[in-house]
Formats: sequence, structure tokens, C-alpha cells
Amino acid sequence: MARHTFETPDDVTEPPLRPNTDGVKVGADLARRRKTPTAATDWKSFSSYLPEDIQRAFRAECILAGIEVRQGLDQAVRTWLESRQAGKPAS
Repeated sequence: MARHTFETPDDVTEPPLRPNTDGVKVGADLARRRKTPTAATDWKSFSSYLPEDIQRAFRAECILAGIEVRQGLDQAVRTWLESRQAGKPAS
């Protein structure tokens, strides 16, 4: 005997939710992504701190741009480094 009986109104053509029968695939392609080079060099992890408002704005902009935070950081750091090199006299 079922523990619950749920009634659906007659004017609803299908249930509001459908069960996920495909299984969970979180991180399913993680191994492939780690082996695929994403830049000329390997990615290395580092930790830093930012004021909370800047961190939130940065993450939001990355989401709006459809990129990962690490890609946004890569672009930001490269741009900063390039601007520093542009200001140095040629040797």
C-alpha cells in the first residue's frame, strides 16, 4: 500500500516535475578537462584575497560573460602584466 496518494487536477496534462532517470553526472568530464590543455602552460593554483564587493562583482561578470572564474582571472592578470610591461622602458 502506498504511503501517499497524490491527486492531480483534471486540467493538468502532465505532472509538474519529471524524475531524473539519467543519473547524476556532476564532474563526469572532469578527468578529460584536466588532461586537455587550456592554455600554452599548465594551470597552477594560488590563493588570494579580495574585498567582498569586488569578488562578488567579478564572479557575476564572469557568469554574465559565460566564462569560468579562472578564465577571468587569467585575462585580468595577463592584461595587468601587459600594462606593466608597456610602461617599462625598452632595454
